[in-house]
Amino acid sequence: MMKNLYLKHLTIYQFKNYAEATLDFSKQVICFTGENGSGKTNLLDAIYYLSNCKSFFNPVDSQNIMLTAEQCSITGEFERDEHPEQIICTIRKNQRKVFKRNFKEYERLSEHIGLIPVVIITPYDIELIWEGSEVRRKFLDATISSLSKKYLENLVAYHHALNQRNNLLKQFGKQGNYAAEVLEPWDFQLAHLAAEIFQERKTFIHEFTAEFSMVYHLISGEKENAGIEYHSDLQEETMENLLAKNSDRDRFLERTSAGIHRDDLEFTLNGQPLKKFGSQGQQKSFLFALKLAQYLFLRNHMSINPILMLDDLFDKIDEKRMSQILDWLSRNHVGQIFITDTHTTRIPEILTKRNLAHEVWEVSSGSVHQIK
Repeated sequence: MMKNLYLKHLTIYQFKNYAEATLDFSKQVICFTGENGSGKTNLLDAIYYLSNCKSFFNPVDSQNIMLTAEQCSITGEFERDEHPEQIICTIRKNQRKVFKRNFKEYERLSEHIGLIPVVIITPYDIELIWEGSEVRRKFLDATISSLSKKYLENLVAYHHALNQRNNLLKQFGKQGNYAAEVLEPWDFQLAHLAAEIFQERKTFIHEFTAEFSMVYHLISGEKENAGIEYHSDLQEETMENLLAKNSDRDRFLERTSAGIHRDDLEFTLNGQPLKKFGSQGQQKSFLFALKLAQYLFLRNHMSINPILMLDDLFDKIDEKRMSQILDWLSRNHVGQIFITDTHTTRIPEILTKRNLAHEVWEVSSGSVHQIK
């Protein structure tokens, strides 16, 4: 039985360009309309914060506080499998970020990940194709972490050990000495953690690719074959062997040059690199399919409908194809959907034709009100 997740009430205070806003939602599909720069995307980011304990667009918490303020807060009241859940995020300059679930503060933010699953599709997704491997690893890690707290714990521990090892390598370089035995405890930790993380990533990609291929065929009309290939140093050797093999190189570079922190995903179209051979339209379709596959993967493994957020919808795909996707979403009984668009009536007209219950909010310069 698929469980439902709905955001019923959202309050934001001194967050980005909003001094204060209160919104109550009652429909399955919520549309935010308004000009570029009015604050539509900021509303989606507030919801993303309540799910992932961070902004989707700006990882520096203090920079998400309104310019003239010293703190901000976001409060969401959800219904999760017919049970109420209140999540409060408070950010103060030069202080630790605080998250509370039903008025009880989390000791560790990682405890919250996975409770309120969301998937956001934005024009910034193009970075998954054009930017470096770190962006694609973040997509990989965010998806798996939503399903596995153990994976997230291993990932945090791995990066802690990696930073400690790198700091020692820099220290050796400054002091002009090298003590391999000092690195051994960190090498041991990295080898153990890397093996577990690699196995989880490999299993995920094997399952996820099948989901992705199905969605891409829907979007492309089955005219092309899209693929995702996982590349890792651990496909050839263990982390233990990599550290030993690259010890001289690491000493020269003063950093750990091999390991799962260098993993990458390669996106392909008909066997060719998407970045090099894919048209702008093909790249947009690929990214849309990637995020919808993420939605389906989370839904199938968590037995809950994540919240789906579609930012600046028509920047990514034409109206005909978007209509097909909305048809598919309605047939597949997805949960709550948030959509932003610069056009006031375009999305509501499409939703009305498909008998999808929706409400429309107009956004203007940091203020928002519902259109009745």
